[in-house]
Amino acid sequence: MKRQLRFVGVGGQGVILAGEILAAAKIEEGGYGVKASTYTSQVRGGPTKVDIILSEREIFYPYANEGEIEFMLATAQISFEQFKDGVKEGGIIVVEPNLVRASDEDKKRWKIYEIPIISIAKDEVG
Repeated sequence: MKRQLRFVGVGGQGVILAGEILAAAKIEEGGYGVKASTYTSQVRGGPTKVDIILSEREIFYPYANEGEIEFMLATAQISFEQFKDGVKEGGIIVVEPNLVRASDEDKKRWKIYEIPIISIAKDEVG
């Protein structure tokens, strides 16, 4: 089964690294995993996106299909607004509630979960 995921944030938050780790974990498990990232020329602070495709079969195209993404993780409002429409209707979006606010309309289109992932990471890793 093919899974299409997207992590979005701003430069410096580690979303691209998180995508690389997830794709590598799928490969280590014996499947296929690829990631394709998009970011601005800013070193820190610009919108950042990484699409992750996980599958049991060989993957020939590394980007997620817009409107078919099943899961998105968002750690910055600007990136959430820019990339949310790629998530399919009823898909799951996890947002960092200290940095991202989903509108009532967003909550009708997608399953929105607020998880303070940055705070959790800081507490666990430092």
